[in-house]
Amino acid sequence: MAASRIGLRARDMLSTPTTTMTRTMAASTILPAAGWAGLTSAGSRLQTARPISTSQCRERGNLIRNMMKRKATHGPRPGAPTVEASNQSGARSGAALSSASVHMMLPGTFVRPPWSSFPREPRKFLAFTWEMVKARVSDITQRLVITASSKPRLFSRARWKAKNSALLPVAKALHRTFNEALASGDTEALQRVVVGQLLVPLMSGIDSRPKGRRYGWELVRYNNTFRYPRIASHKMLLMGEGPNQPIIRQAVVTIASRQRRVEYDDSPAGKGRVVPGSEKEVDLVENILMTTCINPYTWVQDDWRIFSTVRFTTPEDWAAEREMLKALDAQALAKYKL
Repeated sequence: MAASRIGLRARDMLSTPTTTMTRTMAASTILPAAGWAGLTSAGSRLQTARPISTSQCRERGNLIRNMMKRKATHGPRPGAPTVEASNQSGARSGAALSSASVHMMLPGTFVRPPWSSFPREPRKFLAFTWEMVKARVSDITQRLVITASSKPRLFSRARWKAKNSALLPVAKALHRTFNEALASGDTEALQRVVVGQLLVPLMSGIDSRPKGRRYGWELVRYNNTFRYPRIASHKMLLMGEGPNQPIIRQAVVTIASRQRRVEYDDSPAGKGRVVPGSEKEVDLVENILMTTCINPYTWVQDDWRIFSTVRFTTPEDWAAEREMLKALDAQALAKYKL
């Protein structure tokens, strides 16, 4: 069995250097509003995030559950941060994690680029298309398995269903709310729509904005509505080994839109006038990566939150991922032969 299917995708296991597929970027680069709304300095402090391996997900899930068990036994320390959890036993409370605590992009995330960006050479085109199909089939299989596991009995109804049709409206609402909140500096709204890893640098950037400067953002329209928005990736992953483990659900939705941006001078001299040259309209295509958590005891899903935006997968990205998987497979086979 391939190492990728038995939870051995930990990149740290490799003794030789490998190229990891890094497609999440700093806030000032990937979140278009962050680069112009006075947040460049804050965005530069946000490190580039890397996909986390399956085994690393499980290790972190086990660590969080152990922490929750100790917390349920001894109680929280004064002033200690809390993690959202159910009011059931300590083991069950560890399964109820907030989507705000998610800080990783799931391994094997294939964000399908436009067909015009596919390789032009027929052989490379077919090879890349085949990799996309395999990734999509794997994602669908994961969702079907988790849906089936939510059934109390074999022939009963599933307690949880994916409801893919709801992803597009949710992504559009998060996209609009995020940009409006970022422009206006509404930190309370940002807390509701982004994960904690992204919230910290954004709030720091808002606090460091120049005095007397105000920003505005407006969604003018959605572009190319025949093709966008669309679901570019939809994955699920169990955190930890065994049944009843927290489940991470991740979706990438591609949105094409025209946005209007403007800056205002609220200083006594500016009197709220538009800063000359600041008002502009831009056409953007953004891959919004959303994430949420599912409690496997109650099968209640937490609210969706924006984790980041990601770039389209390239053949080079996927080739690096495959090479890494081959090396892991070889090490896994050598380990089992001992």
